[in-house]
Amino acid sequence: GASRWQLFRHVTLPLLTPIIAITMTFSVLFTFTDFQLIYVLTRGAPLNATHLMATLSFQRGISGGQLGEGAAIAVAMIPFLLAAILFSYFGVQRRKWQQGRGD
Repeated sequence: GASRWQLFRHVTLPLLTPIIAITMTFSVLFTFTDFQLIYVLTRGAPLNATHLMATLSFQRGISGGQLGEGAAIAVAMIPFLLAAILFSYFGVQRRKWQQGRGD
């Protein structure tokens, strides 16, 4: 006697949660580390508006000759990436705990 919304909310969504978490993690990692497409197409133009952190660190460190600044920008990505990974990991673990599975 469940409606379509209740069926989706209580059956389908809990089964999709691990897949959504993994997809979100890979999407965030790819967005932060995607280099070749952005750099080949735009090289940061117009006025450095299309830089990702990876392309900005390359431009400052390698092309600009400021290796320390490029390395600092690259290292600054680590906390964001770690936070995204931990968020999805603990989200999946919380879902397992709610379902009564301790594995």
